[in-house]
Amino acid sequence: MTALIVLLLVATPALSAGQVAGGSAVPASAVHDIKEILGTWEGTSTCTDRVAAPACQDEVAVYEISAAAAQGAAAWKAYKIVAGQKVLMGELELRYSDTDHCWRADFSSPRVASIWCLSVKGAQMTGTAWLMPGKQVIRAVSARKK
Repeated sequence: MTALIVLLLVATPALSAGQVAGGSAVPASAVHDIKEILGTWEGTSTCTDRVAAPACQDEVAVYEISAAAAQGAAAWKAYKIVAGQKVLMGELELRYSDTDHCWRADFSSPRVASIWCLSVKGAQMTGTAWLMPGKQVIRAVSARKK
């Protein structure tokens, strides 16, 4: 009997995150309901690599995230606080990335390309911005939902 139990344990593959018994997989994006990231978030966006991004400035930030027209997408308005006033830094579209395990937004301008990766746990959001193409981490985000 013991040998049979050991054989069953060895022959049964481990389930990966999001997978259910019977072999069917649930995409991680299905587990991350868009509602988790929607709302107003306040916190900081701090520079992490001034060699890669020498013009970077630490900022107090406000992020307003709402549902976008596209299914599963969120509209992200990023503001910095200057002299007590919100100043719009930009607007990006967020989608949950199963590959990166975060809410991802790609930014590109003639000067720079970056990828933002945000993770939500309850009322706390953390994240990073990667400078492309080398993927150096140039910003760290920490915010709380209001």
